[in-house]
Amino acid sequence: MKVSIGDAEVDFDRMLVTRAGETHRLTRQSAGILKSLVDASGEIVTKDMLIARVWDGRIITDATLSTAIKEARRAVGDSGSAQRIIETVHGVGFRLKGQVAPEPVANQSPRNQPCIAVLPFRNIGGNPADHFVSDGLTDEVISNLSRFRDLKVLARNTSEAIAAGRLDHAQMFDRYAVDYAVEGSVRRSDRRLRVTVQVASTDTGAILVTEQFNREASLDALFDVQDQIASLCAGRLAGPHGPVARQAAIRARAAPYKSWQMYRLVAAFRQFYRTYDPDLHARLRADFPPALAEDPDAADGWAAYAVILLEEHRYHVNERIGVNVLPLALEAAEKAAAADPQNAFAQVALAMCRLFALDVSGFDAAADKALALNSGNSDVLSEIGHCYAFLGREDLAIELLDRAMELSPEHPGWYHFARAWRYVRLARYDQALAEIQLVPMPGFYWYHAHLVWFHAALDDVDAARAEAEVLRQVFPDFENRVHDELTLLQENQDIIELALENWFKAGLMVRIDPAGDVSANR
Repeated sequence: MKVSIGDAEVDFDRMLVTRAGETHRLTRQSAGILKSLVDASGEIVTKDMLIARVWDGRIITDATLSTAIKEARRAVGDSGSAQRIIETVHGVGFRLKGQVAPEPVANQSPRNQPCIAVLPFRNIGGNPADHFVSDGLTDEVISNLSRFRDLKVLARNTSEAIAAGRLDHAQMFDRYAVDYAVEGSVRRSDRRLRVTVQVASTDTGAILVTEQFNREASLDALFDVQDQIASLCAGRLAGPHGPVARQAAIRARAAPYKSWQMYRLVAAFRQFYRTYDPDLHARLRADFPPALAEDPDAADGWAAYAVILLEEHRYHVNERIGVNVLPLALEAAEKAAAADPQNAFAQVALAMCRLFALDVSGFDAAADKALALNSGNSDVLSEIGHCYAFLGREDLAIELLDRAMELSPEHPGWYHFARAWRYVRLARYDQALAEIQLVPMPGFYWYHAHLVWFHAALDDVDAARAEAEVLRQVFPDFENRVHDELTLLQENQDIIELALENWFKAGLMVRIDPAGDVSANR
C-alpha cells in the first residue's frame, strides 16, 4: 500500500518513505503510527489505540511514545513545533491534518496475486453505539488477511472509498483491480455476537462462500471474541485450501500463462499437497526451475519448489536414482527466505528442510519465525505441528494441528497423523483408525502404512494384509527402506516399536539394519 502524506510518499508494504527525492526505511513503530493515523482518515487516534496497534498492548513509557511520534513526524517532514501533518490533540491523542491520497492500483500487478477488498462490516444490531464492533472487526480481518503473502489485500482507506462510492463489482475491478470482495454484517446483543461474512468474485458476481459465526459476547470477552472471529474468518477465506485459493487456481488455469505463471504453479503445488498426485509432482518439479529463472525473487515459488524437492526426499515421490535431493531442497528454501524474510511459507519450507537435515536448532529458529509471521495460516500451523510430532512434542503438535483444522475445514489427511499417534499411545486403536480415515489419502504410502498398522493392532489381520499389498504396490521398497526413515522419529521410540510389531504381524518384513536382518523375532 502506497499513500501520499504531505509531500512524502509512504510505502507501507516495503516500509519505505520517499521525500524530496530521498528514500529512507521506516522503523516498525513509525510505520505503525503512520498507518494508524492514515486508517483513521483524520479522526483522532488515542494514545491507548496507538499502544494497542503498534506495541500490541504492551506497557510503554510516555517517553517511548513521544520518541516514536517524533520519528513518525520526521519521516514525513514534520515536527512537534510545526505540527503541519501530525497534530497533537492534548490529553487525547493524535490525528492527521490534510488529505491523504492513496496511489491508484494498477490493473496488472507484477506478481498477479489475487486482490481482495474487505468492505466495512455493517452493524445491523440497531444500536449505533455498537458500530465500534463492526469497525474493529473490519480492521482485524484486513490485518489477518494481509499476512497471507500470496494475496494482495487493499488497505482500509481504499475499501472505505469503494464503499462510499457504492462501486459495483465491475467498477471495483476497473478502478482498483479487485478480484474478490469480502462483505459482512455484525449483530450484537447483551450476550451474543453474530457475524455473517461472504466472499464474491468480481469477475462473475458469484458468491463463493458464506460463513456465519455465533459466539458468546459479554462485554468483558468482546475484544477476545472479536479477535477469534477475525482470525477464523481470515483463515477460512484465505487459507491455502479455502475457497479463495480454489477459485483463484481455476482462474489461473484459464488465464494467459505468462500473466499468472508463478501463481498458477503455486496453486498447482497446493493441489499436489492435497492429493499427492505423482504426475502433478513431476510437472511441477520440471516447471518451477525455468519459472524461477525468470522471476528469481518469487519467495513463494522457491518455497514451493523446495517442498516439491523435499517430497522427493522424504516420501520418494518420483525419486531419481543417484540424486541427493535434500541439499537442493535446502538451497531452494534458503533462497525463498532470502527473497522475502517476512514470508511465513518460506520460513516453513526452511524449517522442514532443516528438520530433515537433522538440524533441530535451525528448525526451531525458522519454525518460531513462521509462527510469529502468520499463525493464522492453516499450513503454517499444520506443517510446524507435524514436525513437532516428529520431535515428540505431542501436546504442541496437536494444539497447532487442531487450530489448523479449525481454520481450514478442507485439509489434507496428514493433519490427522499426530492425533492418531496419541490414540496409539492410549491403546485406543479403534479411534486411531477412525482418525486416519477421516480424510483418506489413497496412493500416499504413509496413509496405507498407518492402515496396515492399525488394522493389525485391532487383530483384523485379513484387512491388515490386504492393505499391506496395497502398500507394496504404492511403494514397492517400503520394507527395505522404512526403517532408515524412522531415524527422524527417534523421540517417538515407543511409536516405532509398536509400528514395527504390527507391520510384521501383517506380513511386512521390515529391514532393521544395513546387513538386511528383519524383525522376525521381536
